[in-house]
Amino acid sequence: MGGDRPLISVIIPTFNREGHIGRCLDSVVTESFADYQVVVVDNASTDDTVSVAGRYLDRMDLEVVVNDVNHERSFSRNRGAKIARGRYLLFLDSDDELTSGALERAAEFIAGDPGRLFFFQVLRIVDESGGTVYRPRVGRGTMDRVLAEGNPLSCSGVYVERELFLRHRFDEDPGLVGSEDWHCWIRVAAEHLPQICPGEGALLVDHSGRTSVVDPWRSAERRFALLAASLLQDGGARRFLAPNIGLFRATLTHYVAVKAAGQGHLMASMGRFGRCLRHHPRLLFSRRTAHLLRLWLRVLRPARVSGSN
Repeated sequence: MGGDRPLISVIIPTFNREGHIGRCLDSVVTESFADYQVVVVDNASTDDTVSVAGRYLDRMDLEVVVNDVNHERSFSRNRGAKIARGRYLLFLDSDDELTSGALERAAEFIAGDPGRLFFFQVLRIVDESGGTVYRPRVGRGTMDRVLAEGNPLSCSGVYVERELFLRHRFDEDPGLVGSEDWHCWIRVAAEHLPQICPGEGALLVDHSGRTSVVDPWRSAERRFALLAASLLQDGGARRFLAPNIGLFRATLTHYVAVKAAGQGHLMASMGRFGRCLRHHPRLLFSRRTAHLLRLWLRVLRPARVSGSN
């Protein structure tokens, strides 16, 4: 498949995903598009992840490398990018899958304009049986505003020209785990704005082991503080965020408010929401705030029932 330099290298970091990596690789190997390479970077798994991935060596242009110790996924993605031969890198988490035809749609998008160096396909979140849980929306407005308001790119299904990526890379600070992709894409976008490629890209499989599921709200708050401080120390990222800095800070605080509410910490959630509105009052009338209000009601409901007994 491919050649000395395929069009796309699919970078798959993995750790203890023996129950998912096969399904992920199946979604790639069944693609009709053939000009690709796959690099699986195992983060010192203690299960059979590596042996499961090795079963695909004779079915695709595949390289499986194993880290000596667990370095977290940013290290693995960066290592995969350095090894990759493709002109474009596609990042795909090992517990996620590609939708049918995703690589072909990406290749057609590139052929339509070779200057497209950074783009993504929309995501769909599914349960482990494949049923749709949620379809994230890409915000309105210019991409600098969209990225200030959140990270619709996620990580799976993002394509970036290899040399462009290598100028920025994922930050390997353990404190950023869970937001390292957003941190990276803002820095890349400061050089080259992302575009949306038509069609679905990756299926994000919702399961209990995902970082976003097990993340306590206080940890998220510390991570976002580090995220903001790091980006605002970077000249390019600071200039990129400057027109929407209030929205960016409000988004971080609102996310923590939602986390705290979802974990039953009502007062902490309300306090963070108040800070959010000071940064960007218009978020009061957003869909995300409607979701936050529903979470508050869930927290209050058991207290009311208890008080009436």
